[in-house]
Amino acid sequence: MARYTAEELIALIEDLTEPRLARYVALQVVRPVVSDAGDSYREIDRARVQLLCNLTEDYGLDGDALTLMMSVLDEMHGLRGEMQALMSALAEEPDETRQRVTLRIRQIRRPD
Repeated sequence: MARYTAEELIALIEDLTEPRLARYVALQVVRPVVSDAGDSYREIDRARVQLLCNLTEDYGLDGDALTLMMSVLDEMHGLRGEMQALMSALAEEPDETRQRVTLRIRQIRRPD
């Protein structure tokens, strides 16, 4: 698993500066791994910081707007995982159960 120092991350991401990274950490939209060897960033953090830079540069998001956007994206990511788990569990059920659940979902989505 790749780990990056702040300096390596800044070198990899075009729009990332030391103050910008510090701002993202202060907003808690990215959290470095803290250890005796110093702070480091995982591959997921690199992708997240790239997205944060894009949202900042392309859309002018900062502060509360950036925090809200990342919160929504994190929530969506979590829900996606829950949906995948639910679909996997449902796939293991007998045909009758899957059909009954599918019908019930259709009823809920199309209230009369």
